[in-house]
Amino acid sequence: MNRKAIYVIVFLLVLVGSFSAWQIWLYLNPLVIKEDFESGFGQWLADADVPLDPNVPGQPVAWNITRSTDVVYSGQYAVRLFIDGSQDDGTIWLERKITASKNAQVSVTMSFWLFSEHESFNTIAAVVAFAGVRNPEEESDFEVLGAANQVSGWMQYKFEATVNTEDNGEAWVAFGVSVQWETVMAYYVDSVEITVR
Repeated sequence: MNRKAIYVIVFLLVLVGSFSAWQIWLYLNPLVIKEDFESGFGQWLADADVPLDPNVPGQPVAWNITRSTDVVYSGQYAVRLFIDGSQDDGTIWLERKITASKNAQVSVTMSFWLFSEHESFNTIAAVVAFAGVRNPEEESDFEVLGAANQVSGWMQYKFEATVNTEDNGEAWVAFGVSVQWETVMAYYVDSVEITVR
């Protein structure tokens, strides 16, 4: 075997060993992000994909995401997600960028508590979540976790995804609600936790 072939084999062994060591380190020392919205929105940004309001030509239906003390799971603040779902359409969410390993396959786990004022057998809204390498912009980017009105009160939702990061090591995560019934609706979210391994 010539010297060049030996160098290539050694390089590949070192590369594989480094990758394995990094994966083990990341598994033992995961990135954990927690948000209770006690001091603002942190790095979370509000976004939406909503229809136009036929009663206000050229304007989208009413929606907003605000901090609130009305209903909280922990601390003094939660986030209120409000949307006029009269058009039987629309998704609103909070999103943020996270920094993970570059050019790696990472596991993202997200959990949060959602408050619904009423339990309903009808699906008024769906709870949705996202993880990927780009900023989510459309309702179709999201995965449905379940109905938002499963209980009257707080319920925890969990989401898991595998993300293949690129050169910048960035990933995006998001969660929110998607209209499923023609009505005005509001939900509250608190105690968000994200783990990246």
